[in-house]
Amino acid sequence: MYRRKLKHSRVKNLFKFVSAKMNQVMTVESYLEFDTCFHLEYSSSITSFIAQPEGFIYHLDEQDLPYTPDFQIVENDTAKWIEVKPFAKTLNPDFLHRFKAKQEKAQKLGTPLISIVKALLAFIWVSKSLVIIR
Repeated sequence: MYRRKLKHSRVKNLFKFVSAKMNQVMTVESYLEFDTCFHLEYSSSITSFIAQPEGFIYHLDEQDLPYTPDFQIVENDTAKWIEVKPFAKTLNPDFLHRFKAKQEKAQKLGTPLISIVKALLAFIWVSKSLVIIR
């Protein structure tokens, strides 16, 4: 397991989210992740969350590849890893193939990996509950 350190990038926009719930500043890699921070912050079922938690190595097509989830949450006393993606990207067969391998490794490590799709984030805000695509 390893931890990524996000630094200034000329290619990626980094966002900082100040969490009162977690009493810390979190750096995230996309506007989508930044938006998700608000949902996690104000969801009553989420007791804690961290951005860019400790990652792991998963095996795909005879290669060992590094992976860091977007978030680790604790919901109803259960830890989960979250990957946030736009809807269009979740339809890509390569994404689905890689994500399945990541989910299998996460399950072996004892923490489920779930995906939240951008198209549902507006619904999450309205309903004040976390909608999860598995």
